[in-house]
Amino acid sequence: MSGLSSRVGVRARPAGSPRIRLDLIANPYGPAESITDAISRVESWAGDGRDLAELLRVRLGAEAGVSSDWVVLANGIDELHAMAARWRGEAGPLVIFPPSDPTLEAWLGQFTNQVERIDRLPSFSLPIDARFPALPRGSTAMVMSPNDPTGTILTVQEAVRLSRQSALLIVDERHAAYSPRTLGPLIREFDNIIILRTFETSASLSAFPLAWAVAPTRIARGIAARTRPSGCATVSVVAGLAALDAADEIRASVRRVMIEKGRLFRQLRKLSMISPPYPSWANFLLARIERGTSDYFVPRLADRGIAVFTVNDPTLPNHLRISAVSTDATSALKQALIDISIDL
Repeated sequence: MSGLSSRVGVRARPAGSPRIRLDLIANPYGPAESITDAISRVESWAGDGRDLAELLRVRLGAEAGVSSDWVVLANGIDELHAMAARWRGEAGPLVIFPPSDPTLEAWLGQFTNQVERIDRLPSFSLPIDARFPALPRGSTAMVMSPNDPTGTILTVQEAVRLSRQSALLIVDERHAAYSPRTLGPLIREFDNIIILRTFETSASLSAFPLAWAVAPTRIARGIAARTRPSGCATVSVVAGLAALDAADEIRASVRRVMIEKGRLFRQLRKLSMISPPYPSWANFLLARIERGTSDYFVPRLADRGIAVFTVNDPTLPNHLRISAVSTDATSALKQALIDISIDL
């Protein structure tokens, strides 16, 4: 998208012109070239006699400062959630804290009928201090950090309180590469915390889904027992190993995205038809339409070739999640919002 003119997509877009996808959450720079090369040579990796999955677990464990038996691989972050739900579904309720990933509740409901919602406070913090009722007995708390769509993180204090109130705390850090904070060190202090990570977002490997859980051995075994018999796809394991080798390149692209997110924030806060975005620790911003409605703006943005994500949560009416992509995409969005608002 870096080659787009700042005016592309402002008026009705010409047939065949590229769309500006501000609704996606994967790294817009795509997989590193070395990862693509490794994937193209997957047969040579698979035929070298090594247990590639174990090698990946060893390397991921080393990054987390734990042994490989603390690491559980899965074919994507959704599969990890499904494995956890199958394991914990009969032990007690799975507690989620909306607004969060709009598909998570429906997905978990396919594996257990014990999913409970505890809404966040207006500040998006969690209602888990002494002023609020404790979590249900035997519950498994599931929190995304940074959270989608709010961009907020789970603080250390909140994580400690949740670990004390619940039988198990699962922290989904799929967007953590964009945040300077991780709760990973807590797994070595508390025996009931799991961290979930993935290459699908920061390394833009959604086409080769791979995720991993890091937890004390007892917990890791419980999750691993729900792994599909075929294990992880070899091509995804190879992509994961290549992503570890390309860590510096991935971090550089993540920094570029975060610099653009800062610019996106500054441009949106200048506009009167949209609220200043909420502070975000992810690669996207959450903002509210102030003049008009999201139903008015979103299709008109689409007519101009710009896609944004409409938040489907009753507590966040007229809210949009907007991802940082490029300078040209930000400029096109700003101008389109101005043009559309003229007709209000």
